[in-house]
Amino acid sequence: MSQPSENERLRQRLAELGLSLPDATIPQGAYVPYVRNGNLLFVAGQGPRLNGTLLHTGPADSADLSSSQEAASICALNVLAQAAHACAGDLGRIERIVRLAGLVHCDANFTAHAKVLDGASTLFLDLFGERGRHARIASGAVSLPSGMRVEIEAVIALRD
Repeated sequence: MSQPSENERLRQRLAELGLSLPDATIPQGAYVPYVRNGNLLFVAGQGPRLNGTLLHTGPADSADLSSSQEAASICALNVLAQAAHACAGDLGRIERIVRLAGLVHCDANFTAHAKVLDGASTLFLDLFGERGRHARIASGAVSLPSGMRVEIEAVIALRD
């Protein structure tokens, strides 16, 4: 009996987490969703959209961090969708999540940016293990495109 491929294993792990890979989102402006340079994939900012519908709009609220963490997790799924598109559907080509940069729509009194971005970081760790451990920056913004609550971009190392 043959072992599942890394792509199959990662997709099974997503299913175990109760998740599935969404379709890659279409850019909302004059840019491309990702650029590959050598073995690095630079994924443009991804929002909390599923099936074309923007979820989790408006500013983050310290009293309801779980909703904002869910928004960050959806952003991470969209990062993975772009990476899968760049790799002809093969998530097994992801060698490592290198870096995340995340923006949280919030007011000046909000200080839980890192906790919000943990929604994305935890997904990558749960899916990839040590390969999902990454450098990260979490910042606040008084507004984000389309009123989204969280936007995340990523740098991903790929295998040939």
